[in-house]
Amino acid sequence: MRAAAARVWRHLRWRGLALAGVGALWVVYGLGLILTTRGSITSGTAPLIRIMCIEAWGGVWIGCGVLGMVAGALRPGRDTWGFAAVSLPPAYWSLSFTATAATGDYEVAWAAVPIYAAIVLLIVVVAVLTGRRRRICTCERGGTGGQ
Repeated sequence: MRAAAARVWRHLRWRGLALAGVGALWVVYGLGLILTTRGSITSGTAPLIRIMCIEAWGGVWIGCGVLGMVAGALRPGRDTWGFAAVSLPPAYWSLSFTATAATGDYEVAWAAVPIYAAIVLLIVVVAVLTGRRRRICTCERGGTGGQ
């Protein structure tokens, strides 16, 4: 078990782990949007729900999550599109909550804006901090080193 975990870690490193982990969380969040009714989310995302239903937005979260997981697990160094995919849903949510708060349609929406904005900020920070170097997967060359 330890050897398998070490192999996975040598392949993913922090960048791949961030993509795969956030992607998996987005799949769960998307399922939550589809399977549960939450009034505060519906109220805060009213501008987005005018475009398509909350279940479809749940599908967007799931789709972007799957893209993030795929980008994290694929050949290292070619995963920038995965960071864009996992950043997209919380960025839309943040803008929607901002618009809803600004128009007064849902007065307490401003309180959720920092949560979604912080998620986007942290994803961007991880992408920038880990993106200067191309990840080298030691599993491809048979070594035990990394990065």
